[in-house]
Amino acid sequence: MTSIVLMGLGVGCGVVLIFRGLRPATLTLQAALELLNGTNANESDGASVGVFADGTRGAKRLAGRMLDANIANIPRLAEIVVPDLAITGTPPENFAMKVVGYGLVMAVLAPLLILGVGTAGIHTGVEVPLLFALLFGVGGAAMPFYDLHSAAKKRRRHFLHSLSTYTAMVGMAMAGSMGWSNALEVASSVSTSDWAMDEIAQALLWSQVHRQSPAVGLERLATRFALPDLLDLARSMSQAGDGARIRDTLETKSASLRQAETTEMENDAQATTQRMMLPGMLVLMGYLALIFYPFLSKFTGSHL
Repeated sequence: MTSIVLMGLGVGCGVVLIFRGLRPATLTLQAALELLNGTNANESDGASVGVFADGTRGAKRLAGRMLDANIANIPRLAEIVVPDLAITGTPPENFAMKVVGYGLVMAVLAPLLILGVGTAGIHTGVEVPLLFALLFGVGGAAMPFYDLHSAAKKRRRHFLHSLSTYTAMVGMAMAGSMGWSNALEVASSVSTSDWAMDEIAQALLWSQVHRQSPAVGLERLATRFALPDLLDLARSMSQAGDGARIRDTLETKSASLRQAETTEMENDAQATTQRMMLPGMLVLMGYLALIFYPFLSKFTGSHL
């Protein structure tokens, strides 16, 4: 039991040092100005801060390489994680550190729980704490993947909503006798606060810089973010040819996106309604039990 406690303390100290590295101390205004000017009145503090920052960056790079190596061995996992990281804008190094931190914290929690059980008089061998530490560690390491996929799912839903608006605006611009390439650029620059519109504008800019068709840039963006609807739109645009067919393709895609969004909203509303039925049923059962309890107790008491 002593070895288990020492092992848990060692792992706990390691976790504390990792999180201290992820959240370094905030520099004062004077220190920040000195770093910008290239001078530092306190050389020892500057050196310690620089070494600490280098160590943190090295740990992040190491964790990022470990994550890349493990994901590369599982192609199916790479197809999910890499686009999720791209669409959420999460650096791989930070995500890798989060996976390691969550795994270590949950792995340390298991021996502590076993130690708490041991203080109650229930003693276990060494195998049980190790098994629970392994299970808790794997579960903790899987939590960031779930959070990342949930965040990416919300971002993709927002992107499809913006894409529906974007295709409708392009169609209206083309209806006003504007060329389809100019209509694509003008529609993407209407909103400056929507990140999805910014990504579309950057994809079109990439196409111009590399002398490619706008459909190629949109297809590249769809592949990077794992957006099947945008990929279908880009391929349909590349096969359409002239401006009239592209306009028809955009209008058809806009209508299908609006229909899919409406269907998804109806499904969410129906699921919410079904979830609300359970509390209502529980309240009704409690109300019926409150009403019929005196009669039931009187009836059962008279026949005992």
